[in-house]
Amino acid sequence: MNTATSGLMTAQGQLRVVSDNVANVNTPGYVRKVAEQRAMTTQGMGAGVEIARVRLATDRFLQAASFNAGAEAARQGVRYELFDRIQNLFGDPSGGTDFFSQVDEMFSAFAVAAEDPISSPRRQEALFRAEALFDESARIQTQIQAVREDADGRIQSAVDGANLLLEQIEALNIEISRASVTGADASGAESAQAKLIGELSELMDVRVSARTQGGVSVRTSAGVLLAGDGYATLEYQRAGSVNSESAFSEIWVTEPRGTKRSLAENITSGEIKGLLELRNVDAPAASERLAELVTRVADELNRAHNANSAVPAPATLTGRNVGQSFENAVAGFPAPPTSPWSIPPAWSRTRSRSSSRAGP
Repeated sequence: MNTATSGLMTAQGQLRVVSDNVANVNTPGYVRKVAEQRAMTTQGMGAGVEIARVRLATDRFLQAASFNAGAEAARQGVRYELFDRIQNLFGDPSGGTDFFSQVDEMFSAFAVAAEDPISSPRRQEALFRAEALFDESARIQTQIQAVREDADGRIQSAVDGANLLLEQIEALNIEISRASVTGADASGAESAQAKLIGELSELMDVRVSARTQGGVSVRTSAGVLLAGDGYATLEYQRAGSVNSESAFSEIWVTEPRGTKRSLAENITSGEIKGLLELRNVDAPAASERLAELVTRVADELNRAHNANSAVPAPATLTGRNVGQSFENAVAGFPAPPTSPWSIPPAWSRTRSRSSSRAGP
């Protein structure tokens, strides 16, 4: 009778596990449960069967590959998102109204003005185009710094989120260990813990290993202990307002046993890594390239201005119309002709100032 009863109870437990699996077949992150049964004996004789434990049908190798892929996807995803914001600052190249089209329009305006240098409207148009170009470059530079500031704020949010996840993962470690000792079903806690570790792996790359007493140990790819014997804490203080000269504080991780390390040096992927790369490398590089372009434009304008400016500058200029064309008037002079219109020298309005000699 006892043997039959234990068989019925075991079958009921198996049905409960199967029911959970079927009910959660479309649940994201759900891991299938497996009920392991064992024979019971009394004084060397069979006394029925029981469920030894309910475990998750988890392949540790596939799980590690999933965590690594998720971390790298999060790293590249956040970089793409913020890079796209920077690209949009320059406009659509196919629309004819982007920043680089303004460079072409400015030089075209100066070329038109050179054909009729005494035309005030053409000179004003050239000056207007130059003014608009440098104003737009200043706006883009400001917005690039705003993207860096946003990345810095998201780093702070990611650090706060990681701290909460680590605390919850360690709390579930305690619950799983307790269930392992008492023989209770810990599959629900293990499923919840696996989901939390998946979320953590999107913030930073992690390595997970099973503990003999139940639960898991979580480390970064470089081996920094995050959870398993207590939980680590992350510390970061965002910079606030960001400009090209801003200095950022380090992200520190304090292991459960008190060792303090730099997080950035111990992770290779994840959202935090992507945000650090965008803030510290990618966005500053875009800003530098823009500054170099605008500085070269300013240098060319200053060069053309200086080449057509008298040194030293005359106090007054007088003249009269003699009825000659420009070519006939300057024929025979070895020096380049002096243009009757000039370009104000202070064109360098970007973050990197022009080093060209300004004309009088």
